[in-house]
Amino acid sequence: MTEALSVPVAESWARIDAWLAAHAPASAARLNPGADPAALAAAERVLGIPLPADLAASLACHNGADPDVEVLPDLMLLPIDGVVEQWELRNQVEAEFRDDEDEDDEALAPLEHPYWDRLWIPVAHFQGDLDVIDMRPGPGHGRLGWSGHDGSGSFGDGTWPSFGAWLAAVAHVLMTGEAAPGVPRPFDDPYVSPGGELLWGWLPTGGLRGTAEENGYRRAPVGLPG
Repeated sequence: MTEALSVPVAESWARIDAWLAAHAPASAARLNPGADPAALAAAERVLGIPLPADLAASLACHNGADPDVEVLPDLMLLPIDGVVEQWELRNQVEAEFRDDEDEDDEALAPLEHPYWDRLWIPVAHFQGDLDVIDMRPGPGHGRLGWSGHDGSGSFGDGTWPSFGAWLAAVAHVLMTGEAAPGVPRPFDDPYVSPGGELLWGWLPTGGLRGTAEENGYRRAPVGLPG
C-alpha cells in the first residue's frame, strides 16, 4: 500500500470534515455524530469478533450518515445498528439457503466466495447490496468487497485493500484534486450542487437539461480556502 493510502482513519475524516464544512455544508450535515463506545462494544458482542479497526475508528468519528444518502463516493455508510442489522439479516438468509439445499446442490463444488460469510462485516449498503470488510484469515484479510443480495461475494478487480485506504483516497482527491497513487479505481468527478451538497458524478435529474455548470453545479473546489 502506498503512503497516500496509509493515513489513519481519524486523520482522513478530519480532512474530509474540514473540506465539507468549507465547501459542502449540506453534505456535512448528513453525517451523524460519532457512535457511543458502548454501542460499538455491544455490536462486537453480537458479531462475536472485534469490529475491524478501520470501521471502529470511522464509526467513532461518524456513526454513518442519513439513510440512503451517498455523502462519499460509492458507499452509503451504515450506522453501527445498521451494521449489526444487516449482518444478522444476511446470516438468517444464508441459513435459509442452506436449509433449502437439496442433495444435488450439496454435490456442487463450493464457490470461491459464498453468498455470505459470518466474517464479512457490513460497512455500507445500496438497494439490498452491501459493501463489506472481509475478516476471514488469509491474504485478503481486511479488504473492502461487495456482497450482492442475490449472489455471492465479489473481491475481484477494483477491490480496495482496506476501508481505511478508501477513506484516505477520498480525502486525498478532495484536498488535491487528484487520485491517490495506487488506488484500485478512480472515483467519479466531484461536484457541488447549488444547495451545497457534494455529488460524485453529475447526471441530469428531475427534468434538468444541459451541463452541470448550466444548472448551477460546479466542479468541487480543491483543498481548503486560503
